[in-house]
Parts: sequence; C-alpha cells; structure tokens
Amino acid sequence: MTTNLVHNAVVHNQPEGGAVWVTTTARPGAAELVVENTGAALPPDLVATLAEPFQRGTERTRSDHAGAGLGLAIVDRIVRAHDGTLSLAARPEGGLRVTVALPAPSR
Repeated sequence: MTTNLVHNAVVHNQPEGGAVWVTTTARPGAAELVVENTGAALPPDLVATLAEPFQRGTERTRSDHAGAGLGLAIVDRIVRAHDGTLSLAARPEGGLRVTVALPAPSR
C-alpha cells in the first residue's frame, strides 16, 4: 500500500522540481499515513474518481511506466480490508494529498 502511494506520487509529480512528502502519525486507537505531491492541479470531479479501477489522473512525468489505473483502487481495497479509510484531496497548490487512516489492532 505504502509503496504504491509513494510510487504514484513520484509518477504523477511535476517533471522538474517536484516534491513528495510522506507523513505518519500514531495515536491511541489509530494510525495515519499521508502521502502528498506537487503534481498538476486536479479538479475535484477527477479526484473523486481516482480510486475507481482503471481511472488515471493527469499526464505522467515518467513515460517508462504505463500503468493501468489500478493503483489507488488496490490501495482502497487494502485499506477497507483493514477497516480503514482512504481520503483523496487535491492540494490547492497542485498535486494530491492521500490520507490512509487505520484503526489500531484490538488487544
């Protein structure tokens, strides 16, 4: 899941001078992973479809990875299998913020 999110952030980033941020947070009862990039500006209606199978965002900066548009759909299934939530949001400056929230395992 994490590898997929970071890979997507790199592939869909600015061609020059782009950045990727990965942040984790742990608190009682939950853990959170946030992956952001500085890609192209994304309209909200596109962002709402990105976790659907075979959906692809804007042009890729790396042409050596064709992809099929399954990455975020797979991430979504993994997150749901662990009773978590996946949130996608366009960054105002361009790019995408992906947040995965997972509950802590019960003891």
